[in-house]
Amino acid sequence: MSASAGSVAAGPLPFPDGCDIVLPLFDLQWSTRAVLEGLFARYTPRAVYVITPEANRAALLHASTAEAWRAPRLHVIPEEGFFTARHGRTKQDLASTLDLAGSLYKPGWFYQQLLKLGADEGIASLSDAFLVWDADLLLVGGWPAVEANGRPCYALLQDSSRGNAEIVSRWSRWIRSVLGVEPAVDPAGRATFVPHHMWFVQQHLRTLRERIADYYGDRATPWPELMMRSAGEFGTFSEFWLYASWVAARHSDTAPHALPYHRYGATTERFFEDGTAPFAQAARQYLDADPEAPFRPAYVELVGFIEQAYADAGRPLPSSLSFEASPRHRHKGRANMHVEELRSPWHTAAD
Repeated sequence: MSASAGSVAAGPLPFPDGCDIVLPLFDLQWSTRAVLEGLFARYTPRAVYVITPEANRAALLHASTAEAWRAPRLHVIPEEGFFTARHGRTKQDLASTLDLAGSLYKPGWFYQQLLKLGADEGIASLSDAFLVWDADLLLVGGWPAVEANGRPCYALLQDSSRGNAEIVSRWSRWIRSVLGVEPAVDPAGRATFVPHHMWFVQQHLRTLRERIADYYGDRATPWPELMMRSAGEFGTFSEFWLYASWVAARHSDTAPHALPYHRYGATTERFFEDGTAPFAQAARQYLDADPEAPFRPAYVELVGFIEQAYADAGRPLPSSLSFEASPRHRHKGRANMHVEELRSPWHTAAD
């Protein structure tokens, strides 16, 4: 089956001319095809750059070709040597500098944040303003990526009333200490600045990286290594929140605009789904998918399922869905869930 003629999957959304999208991808997932096709179907990027481990590169290129993915301007870049030409550091070099005993996060989680903050250094001819997109975020109803005045915008998607207070406190302390600015806050007091996507501007990233070097009084050590040092010092950092805070304080006249939570965040959902949980199982059944073949539904197919399922349940169409693939989310209890998880009919709470 496929999406109907009136499907939102056919509706383009405003997007700035000549801008690129960057998508770090740790592993090829069941939803990767739909996420990538959705970016091309709903937006009009000049190109989409996927940064992924070398082991995934061939598989991604083969799948996109063999399955005729609707991702016409897709470029795949190996992540291991992303910073080697500019800074002489491999992924392994940077990971080896971390000291994260007892941390929830792995070195690769921090490295993916560095890829976002340094995308302009590893991708030749990247657009001056570019949209970074998390690989587990699927556009459904969607939102515009540019306002009528031409200013890029992004949607606030995470309610601030729940979450790990200790981690948030560490993120906040990092921003105040390293950047010397106040953490960005939602004027409406509703959302966090962890929206799973963010517009970056190359000039603003350069001033941010210079500030990190100034904090450590070290212009000789590459900034990615200093960022890893900061992870050891503070226990963590949040790439989207620190960037949003920096531009709000130092580049407010040209900072991308955050769309308020009530417009798009109020319907977004987040839940564990690695291709075997309830959502994917229901989608397989709806699409009558071959149980022996890899399940990589096209964007229009997956959105067709979502539209039907939510209409049947009398639920509003979500603006987006975030598929958590980490096994730790399978056993996540309600006490530790975000608002966006609690509202979803697809979550698998442990209690």
